[in-house]
Amino acid sequence: MATTVWVYFDLGMLGHNPHGWDPEHPEWTDAVKAMIALQYPDANLASYSHPERPERLTAIVDRLLLEPIDGMRWVLPAAATARQLEQAHDAAYVAHIQSLDGQSGWLAQDTTAVSPGSVVAAGLAAGSGISALEAVVAGDARRAFCIVRPPGHHAPADRAMGFCLYNNIAVAAAHARTTLGCQRVLIWDWDMHHGNGTQAIFYDNPNVLVIDSHCAAPFYPGTGRLAETGAGPGAGTNLNVPLPVGIGNAALLDVFTQVVSPAARAFGPDVLLVSAGFDCHYLDMTCAMDETGYAAITQGMCALADELCDGRLVMLLEGGYNAKALADSAHAVIEVLAGHPVGALNVLPDDPGCAAVAEAAAFHAASIVALAG
Repeated sequence: MATTVWVYFDLGMLGHNPHGWDPEHPEWTDAVKAMIALQYPDANLASYSHPERPERLTAIVDRLLLEPIDGMRWVLPAAATARQLEQAHDAAYVAHIQSLDGQSGWLAQDTTAVSPGSVVAAGLAAGSGISALEAVVAGDARRAFCIVRPPGHHAPADRAMGFCLYNNIAVAAAHARTTLGCQRVLIWDWDMHHGNGTQAIFYDNPNVLVIDSHCAAPFYPGTGRLAETGAGPGAGTNLNVPLPVGIGNAALLDVFTQVVSPAARAFGPDVLLVSAGFDCHYLDMTCAMDETGYAAITQGMCALADELCDGRLVMLLEGGYNAKALADSAHAVIEVLAGHPVGALNVLPDDPGCAAVAEAAAFHAASIVALAG
């Protein structure tokens, strides 16, 4: 029998619709054009539209409506309250974002911006993780997937960055700890970009284990090196796995088997959270994964959740900017969350990321052993 997976979505998140360049900051525009030209040399800058657009979510939702998944249930999230947001963000920053309701403008040089509906969308995105966790911890749902935007993992406690306003997964993890009785929370961020905001928020927290696999610096945002392992009481609870561009499915499977699984077993989390970015998909042009790889690592996470924490697993959408890749990948992942087995797995003949995973696993071996203490 299929497992019930609750999928969180609200049309209000489509109201976040930044676009174009910022005429008040021409130097920002020039810097962004240079960044785009470096990463995507074939991009047409004359017809540039903001990559973090509403179609990212409608592509996923449309696919799920056209190809329903047995064992999946649609759920509306509740918006996060200011108090809930302040578990991960500075109160002054939360107040600043809320003061921008109904306005438009860029907040950072990297094209992080707001439109009139952005504050409502951001509250719903952060609230989705909270709503999902409450259902999973209460036992109402076994797994949950949150179709959200704006994404969150680049936002530290005090500013917007990398298309992110609130750090959705950090807000959820903090809520799990402060309100839901979860003593230990594990986060795996498999987005192509390092989740610098999530790392910063929990860098000295021994009760939140953050594992982040990503394209290595200087790839945006330029953080996430092996040596960034936490500080103070949180030393050893931040495990980065920097990877070369071009990685495929085998590399992420190795991250799961060589780093995530042993670290999780040593740490003993009460819930597993995933920052589920799909921008390592080959259609996003930088790496070589496809939906079969995302399905396989999701199946591994389901088994790990069953083993360690009564199946409690919540995933929140992060990046991924090609509509087809998003639809294919999210559908494949939700099928697995609903209890349907993985079919074929596509693997590159020579995955450039596997050696880097082995290096990271060796580097973190002592930290992983120490987690059990």
